[in-house]
Amino acid sequence: MTSCNKCNKMIREGEGRKHNSKILCEDCYIDEVMPKMKKSHYDNDAEFMQRLKNAHPVHPQRFH
Repeated sequence: MTSCNKCNKMIREGEGRKHNSKILCEDCYIDEVMPKMKKSHYDNDAEFMQRLKNAHPVHPQRFH
């Protein structure tokens, strides 16, 4: 067994991932490879949907 170079978690043989000459567990590997996602501007979906509804009101389609 080896340990992760980032979090020191024990890794079974064959389950470690190499990244930039470091051996990482799967969780740390994903953190290194995937870009960090910014937190949404809105804390919850209800607030976002309310602002979207206020910004773009729904009108029935009118034919001329």
